[in-house]
Amino acid sequence: MSASTGSTGGGATTGGRAGGGSGARVALAWTLVGVPLAYGLVETLVRASRLFTG
Repeated sequence: MSASTGSTGGGATTGGRAGGGSGARVALAWTLVGVPLAYGLVETLVRASRLFTG
C-alpha cells in the first residue's frame, strides 16, 4: 500500500518565492485603490441624499 495522502513538500510556495514583503505591497495596493473608491462612494451618497431630500 503505497498510496499516501500526506504532504511531501513541493508546491507549497507560490511561484517559488518566500513572499517577503508581499503583505506590505498588498496593503499599499489596497490603500491606493481603496482611498479613491471610498471618496467616490461618500460623494455618491452625499449627492444622492441631496437629490432625494431636496
